[in-house]
Amino acid sequence: MNQLLIVLFPILIADIINPVLLGGTIYTLGSRHPYVNTIAMLLSFLVTYFIAGLIIAVGLETFINEFHIPLYFDYILELIVAGLLFYFAWKQYRQGDQHPEEKLKHEKGMSAWKAIVLGIQVNIVGLTFAIPYLAAIDQILKADINVVATFSVLLLYNILYVLPFALLIIIRRIYHSESQAIFKTINQWMHWIYVKWMPVIFILLGILLVEDAVSFLIGYREYSFMSLI
Repeated sequence: MNQLLIVLFPILIADIINPVLLGGTIYTLGSRHPYVNTIAMLLSFLVTYFIAGLIIAVGLETFINEFHIPLYFDYILELIVAGLLFYFAWKQYRQGDQHPEEKLKHEKGMSAWKAIVLGIQVNIVGLTFAIPYLAAIDQILKADINVVATFSVLLLYNILYVLPFALLIIIRRIYHSESQAIFKTINQWMHWIYVKWMPVIFILLGILLVEDAVSFLIGYREYSFMSLI
């Protein structure tokens, strides 16, 4: 279990590079009821993201057990996820300076219900940023842990994902009107990471997945970097 959590940590870091969720959080924090709306939006995002991950994990596990898929399928899946990471890294590099958070629809008179809808919308608009999530799900399935442990690890992963964005609520509470300047700086910083470093991070993560999968498929899994963690 400890090894699984260590492996999931760098995947989580790559997953958190989500300017769309940051944009949605900053927007709700600037609404008339910032705390209620932001909590509603983040909870909506967390629940939607968690349920999607649970459906994928249960679906894959059921497929593997029902059709007696060999063990190496997990590593084939790992190669597929790595391929997606390489593709989206290349796509982001080609697109250059983009602002995906601008695709969010900003409703007038933000309410808790509209914030919940916004949380779901963030998941849809930010679908590209969910590729590391597939890598995390694959690692959880490969760990071959029981259902309760799978549920718990996936839930913990999602809570840790949302936590940095929830901390903005505290900043808003402490600094009030001055917080907008802080949010602007954070947003610029996140955008810089997204544009300059997300392709690099995706490629590095993809290389780790390829190395792990190939090591298993050629019979040298014990020498894989991820198995040595």
